[in-house]
Amino acid sequence: MKRAFTAALAFGVLAWASSALAQPLQFWKFGTAEETANIVLQSWIDEWNASNPDTQVEARFIPWADYTGPTLTTAFAAGTGPDIFWVSPGLFMQYVSNGIAADLSDVFTPELRADLLPAAVEAVTVDGVPYSMPFEQEPVALFYNPELLAQVGADVPKTWEELLETAELLQAADIIPIVIEPAPGFYQNFTWYPFLWQAGADVADPDLTEATFDSPGAAAALDLWRTLIQEGYAPRTAPEGTNNVTSTPFASGQAAMQVVGMWAIAPLQSDFPELEFGVTHLPAPAGRDFVTVYGGWTQMVNARSANVEGAKRFTEWMWAQDVERPLEWVTEANTKFSPRTSVTAAGAEFYGQPHLRDFRDDILPTARAEPRYPSEMVLIVSEALQASMFRNTPGAQAAAAAQRELANYIRTLD
Repeated sequence: MKRAFTAALAFGVLAWASSALAQPLQFWKFGTAEETANIVLQSWIDEWNASNPDTQVEARFIPWADYTGPTLTTAFAAGTGPDIFWVSPGLFMQYVSNGIAADLSDVFTPELRADLLPAAVEAVTVDGVPYSMPFEQEPVALFYNPELLAQVGADVPKTWEELLETAELLQAADIIPIVIEPAPGFYQNFTWYPFLWQAGADVADPDLTEATFDSPGAAAALDLWRTLIQEGYAPRTAPEGTNNVTSTPFASGQAAMQVVGMWAIAPLQSDFPELEFGVTHLPAPAGRDFVTVYGGWTQMVNARSANVEGAKRFTEWMWAQDVERPLEWVTEANTKFSPRTSVTAAGAEFYGQPHLRDFRDDILPTARAEPRYPSEMVLIVSEALQASMFRNTPGAQAAAAAQRELANYIRTLD
């Protein structure tokens, strides 16, 4: 009887495992199925599925606000998270710390490591272990409408003082001066970090042993964005997040400037071909160097997946096995840089085009990687921004309050 029970149990476990492996891998990312980039991804998935009948992949495209909001968190908390998903640097540590991110060491072959930029490897590595696959780099810049600036006799602002002076002129002419991200969260923090860094400030030291937010530079950067909102120079709301540039006043020719990333080039050129625009450095405090930030989504595998190895193989096939798919992603599906030197070299002609050349030659060399702060720190910085922008809290006061919370949180990391 005992032998029969053991055999039945073993059969049941094998049947469950076989059934689990037979289920399609769930691949989640933001956006809609109709977007150009997601159409490209779906074509790759169709290609993979045609050649891998035993490891099928099923895509789910989730609206931006839901994806970057509760959807992933809720799914993983319920044990129903996807097998493969995209994560930004702002949420990277959350999934590593929670044990959700699978170890991708076997995917990061010596050949791949040699091809990847060292900073790209470092951005997805914790204690020597890579936990996600980098596949894009997206520097942030100032997009501007030369026609609207010319209407008020203004040059492209290079300093914070010039930015505010230009904004006043534009507002007097009933032109929206600038679009910045108003919604709280890691994306808003991401686009604000360059202003913090330009002022010589930072959130914490590199090792996260000390909070450094209570500084004149942090106060000044908070006050800059507070002024843009409180003076009415920037809209207080934005549809689906300002990273969806085609829905903002800049795309429709109503706003003169926007703080946004390289990814905006492709949708602006395709959806608004009559729009003339330029790209340049973000304005910096007088006497300070230009500094910006680059981000980029990475692809993570769920360590609790029933088919971790299949999810790894799919991820490797997408981004690490050849040049064609990664090149299509950064040059046709989007306008981005690749963290792989072989892909960038293959796209040399593409990156020689106007705007792209500006990003390659002028903007990217001034970029720092998006910080991988724990979600608790992201929320503290976000609250400081929201307090300054919408409750008119002076920057020094908001920075001091955030400093106390950051210091208390960092103490828990010891």
